[in-house]
Amino acid sequence: MPGRRTSKYTKDQNALFQGEVMVILAEEALTIEQIQQRSITLTGLSPQKMARILSHLIEMGNVTKAKSKSMGKMVYKSLAVMRRQGYDVY
Repeated sequence: MPGRRTSKYTKDQNALFQGEVMVILAEEALTIEQIQQRSITLTGLSPQKMARILSHLIEMGNVTKAKSKSMGKMVYKSLAVMRRQGYDVY
């Protein structure tokens, strides 16, 4: 069938990647490159795949995205961590 695409990763692998990202973001705000450096399973993923994983977590309401003034890049942070730090996340 022309036009049909199959995913390179299974649903279980995608869930594993999302869980790994959530564990890493539970500490502090990080860029995509910094997230990948902290996990062996995430180092082989492309930046586009990481962006898709993070956008799915943002849609679910687990992660937020902001631009870091000091680095000039987009950083991602867990909403649970922000609540503990006293931010109003609603």
